[in-house]
Amino acid sequence: MRKQIARNRRNSLVRQTAHRCKTFLSSYNNDNYDQATNGEFYILEALSRFPLRTVFDVGANVGDWTRAARTAFPQASIHAFEISQKTFARLAENTSSLPNVQCVNIGLAEKEGTVTLHYYEQQPGLTTIFDYPHAFPKIEIPAPVTTGDLYCNQNDVTHIDFMKIDAEGMDHLILAGFANLLKNGAIDLIQFEYGQVSILSKFLLYDFYALLNRHGYTVGKIFPNFVDFRDYSMRDEDFIGPNYLACRSEKKEYIQALT
Repeated sequence: MRKQIARNRRNSLVRQTAHRCKTFLSSYNNDNYDQATNGEFYILEALSRFPLRTVFDVGANVGDWTRAARTAFPQASIHAFEISQKTFARLAENTSSLPNVQCVNIGLAEKEGTVTLHYYEQQPGLTTIFDYPHAFPKIEIPAPVTTGDLYCNQNDVTHIDFMKIDAEGMDHLILAGFANLLKNGAIDLIQFEYGQVSILSKFLLYDFYALLNRHGYTVGKIFPNFVDFRDYSMRDEDFIGPNYLACRSEKKEYIQALT
């Protein structure tokens, strides 16, 4: 059967079947960036019964996730970071009525300094430091960055209950900037993105697992109504994404609530 399919891959029926299979597998593997349906908001709902006190939204864009987190954790202090100045203006406006939300117009990275952003006016959520081959026109903008550890030291943050990262490929650099907090086990939950941009960043799912496992996390992929906590497999290196969740292994109550 396999040889016959490969031999006839130019056949229109075979091509249509292959396309439908790809579409099915894409949906099965949750290739979905809509926060309301891909499991991101489910995570917040599932954790809402726990008394989370400090939440970081790194790569907050215009504030959709921040607003959902405010509803899920009304008692929490939320720090929303947005590196793009233009996008930050919308974030500040969209969250201005929310209590205890601190919007921060700076990026997080592995060290202090300045990075060059590729900013897409038509799709600002795609803003990245990587030269991703999007079809949209872009402009290059310099932007300041600091480290998570330094920011926490300056703002008396000693523990983060939940940190969501959506930084278009900078996720591993952001984690590197939290080296001290990770070493001290001071971040309970970390949501991060994994997808095709990993090809450009050269930081694979394997590397995320290695880093987070080393610091005592259990890692799983986020689906619409559960998190599939599982060991790393090369078969998962599919660049489909979009989101994974890392939980401190001793936080079994979180893992149970999410599975």
